[in-house]
Amino acid sequence: QGNITYAIATFQDITERKQAEKLLADYNCTLEQQVAERTAALQRSEAKFRTIFENSQVGIYRTRTCDGLILDANQRFADLLGFDSPQEIIGLEHSIGYFVNPSDRQYAIEVMKRDREMRSFEVQMRKRDGTLFWGLCSSYLNATDDYIEGVVADISDRKQAEAALQTSEERLRLALTASNQGLYDLNIKTEEVVINPEYALILGYDPATFHVTKSTLIESLHPDDRESVLAAYHACLTGEVPNYQVEYRRRTQDGQWKWILSVGKIVAWNEFGEPIRALGVFTDIDDRKRAEAASIIEERNRMAREIHDTLAQAFTGILAQVGAAKQVLTDDLEATEAHLDLIKELARTGLIEARRSVVALRPQLLEEGSLQSALHRLVSQLRTAAMDTTLYYEIEGAVYSLPTEVESNLLRIGQESLTNAIRHANADEIRVELVYDRDRFCLRVKDNGQGFGVGSIPTSEGFGLLGMSERAERIGAQLTIRSQPGQGTEMIVTVDREAAR
Repeated sequence: QGNITYAIATFQDITERKQAEKLLADYNCTLEQQVAERTAALQRSEAKFRTIFENSQVGIYRTRTCDGLILDANQRFADLLGFDSPQEIIGLEHSIGYFVNPSDRQYAIEVMKRDREMRSFEVQMRKRDGTLFWGLCSSYLNATDDYIEGVVADISDRKQAEAALQTSEERLRLALTASNQGLYDLNIKTEEVVINPEYALILGYDPATFHVTKSTLIESLHPDDRESVLAAYHACLTGEVPNYQVEYRRRTQDGQWKWILSVGKIVAWNEFGEPIRALGVFTDIDDRKRAEAASIIEERNRMAREIHDTLAQAFTGILAQVGAAKQVLTDDLEATEAHLDLIKELARTGLIEARRSVVALRPQLLEEGSLQSALHRLVSQLRTAAMDTTLYYEIEGAVYSLPTEVESNLLRIGQESLTNAIRHANADEIRVELVYDRDRFCLRVKDNGQGFGVGSIPTSEGFGLLGMSERAERIGAQLTIRSQPGQGTEMIVTVDREAAR
């Protein structure tokens, strides 16, 4: 009894359920593993962020938008505001007292509400002790506008450097204005020129509309000056001379000619060693040139008086001899002939003196061009006056300008030397040479005439040698005169280029 005689059982296939349970268990395990990994990664990221946050060299902060309450800050931010630790600053109202201009914060919030961020905002801030500093801020507003996160760097040193540079530039501008100078910056490859306002004002133009290129500059040069200007420019480009210095006339806005001194040098080269940039100053020397012209006129008047005295003496003698000749004309033919010969000699002497003085009266030769062109014209004039003498004129080296006073005295020395050679040397040939070396300039006048003993000529009869020596000394030049009886004469005057400046 009580034995089970039979049983009824049912069977259900739960394979899929078991498989699903296993998949779910595996998924949960994988998910837990991923959560653990991501949690660890997040912890590492948070630790890394905290390390960066705490050790950053820029201040990092989070503030509440509504009142500026500081919610978080790093050590650097605390340092910027003059606190010892972030704990001292967290909980303070950042917007009260730390902006020199409180409206700066409100402006930043308005920009962030519009753009969600603000980058590189320069603002002046105040430390706890009242010290001011400049901060460069970048910040963004969170999605709900609850708080602002940002960074700030101390740029006080940069702002001081900018202020010092601005002061220096203003001082330079005032100095250039006071000295009537302009600045130019030439791009040698594009031939574009950047100038300061004074450059345009010197020439009478509106700085806002005045533009310069190399080609327009050349077009505005006086025709007689273009050759010397281009020669000096190319000599500087090729390295023959270290600096560019030349005086020339430039057309102004009203069509007048103004004297300009341009001084510059190459300041940049490309990888092939080719010059690509030049800087220089542009100086108005018109007043100086006018003063020099007035001095030249004064010298011309003085020499005119000397000519008057010389010719008056000669023609007074001629008139006296004419009167004497008239008295004896019919009585004594031999005496008449003697008087006429003397008249001829007096006239010849007067003519020679007139020619010599007229040549010496030409300081305009230098006004009308450079030293080399002035001497060239002088030689051409003397060829006409001294028909029995062959004159040669040669230039060696790249032509460059020297200061006006130096060129004026060199011209005078050359005039005196040429006049002496024509008047006293009885030479068949006279050779004039100008040598433009990199570091010095040399003027040489050489003849094949009768020569003389340099030490044997009295000062009163020294053919102007004393005056030549004084002029050379005035400009710091070295004057050398070589001559012996029967072997011609050579005059050499040498100027150190750097010393002459």
